[in-house]
Amino acid sequence: MNAYTESMLAEYTNQVISHIAKGCTIEELVVFTYQTFDLSIIVTDPGYRFITYAGDEEVGDPYWHQIIHSGEPTDHTIMEHYINDGLMTAITSSKEALYIDWGVCEDYPQTCGPVYIDSNLEGFVSVLFIDEALLDFSLQLNNLLCQFCTILMRSKNFRLKYAINPVKELLAQKFFDTVNYPTVASLEEYLATVQIEEPFCIAVLSERDQDPVVLSHIESRIVKGRSDILYLVKDQKLYLLFHQLEQKKLESKFSNLVQKYGIYCGISTVFTSLTNRHVYVQQAELAYQTAKLLEQSSCCISFAETLSESLLLQPVQKLLPENIVPKSLQRLMNYDKMHETELAKTLEMYLYQRNDINKTSKALHIHRNTLIYRLNKIRDLTETDIDNPKMAWDLQLAFQAKKILENVNLNLNLIRR
Repeated sequence: MNAYTESMLAEYTNQVISHIAKGCTIEELVVFTYQTFDLSIIVTDPGYRFITYAGDEEVGDPYWHQIIHSGEPTDHTIMEHYINDGLMTAITSSKEALYIDWGVCEDYPQTCGPVYIDSNLEGFVSVLFIDEALLDFSLQLNNLLCQFCTILMRSKNFRLKYAINPVKELLAQKFFDTVNYPTVASLEEYLATVQIEEPFCIAVLSERDQDPVVLSHIESRIVKGRSDILYLVKDQKLYLLFHQLEQKKLESKFSNLVQKYGIYCGISTVFTSLTNRHVYVQQAELAYQTAKLLEQSSCCISFAETLSESLLLQPVQKLLPENIVPKSLQRLMNYDKMHETELAKTLEMYLYQRNDINKTSKALHIHRNTLIYRLNKIRDLTETDIDNPKMAWDLQLAFQAKKILENVNLNLNLIRR
């Protein structure tokens, strides 16, 4: 125990300052510290991904073992043994190293401290000291290491990720799972930690030449320092969930970046509930695919504005029913169900008759004034100019696509029987 004295710590500090002045790395700092005090040390980024480690290769702590050998802990470890037990909250709220002897560290007591740069969490430093007699010394050493790592990260611009909450990254992976579309219930434990507030909008984008370096640069420009964006990079595409939208629209800064870098970008309609989030993920993907197929870069392509193109360019059976029928038409159909009316049928016939009131009234066997009343009701419910040629075409195509999908599903059900 004589080796761990205040004078030893002071001498170590002077030596490290000298090493930093000569340009040492975080890896070299940790190795030097381990060689000096024979205490195992691990440094991770804000998402608990591995940065560096020095110590006993047979370290027993299962959490450290996961990080060292796989580069990051499992979702289960983070949620069950770190987040739910309050370890992350305790560490980040303390602003300095603290003693951990609960949760995943119950059998392997250690100290852990956060690394902050400009009030942003940039990583964690842990010291595994085992012998409780070294607790006070370990806390002092951990605080010093956090300060030294701050200096090195700032001077080397050593920042791996800009998301400061590891649960936010796990939530993004679940949210943008476009294969399984997990239920909202599976997100509840994440949403309790990450504050996601309505209204929402999803964007999918990629760099024209599929250059990962450029995409990484674009990602950093968009998400750096932002708490109102959930994001995930997958298959050379950047998925974004904007929330807390002001005036229910994307900010001009984002649009300017899309234009500046010549990005392919598709965006969903604005929504307020995560219950059917898979619908809006597909909307953004369809709008993105339309942008690529039509070579429309440098602008945000809205799903609502390209519904016809999506229906013509994509196989109908791959589209979710909610994305075949526009929201305006869905409102009309919902009204029909609630009030036992036939406004959707009226609109379909009106469009089929080329917006001719006389022909439509005859086809439906109703009085002309009755038709006019219904059409006005339709305009109010859909908030749509049904006499606009582009809108009329979109609605006609949606009616036809809906029929096709219903027939396909009917035939599939018959085959299964």
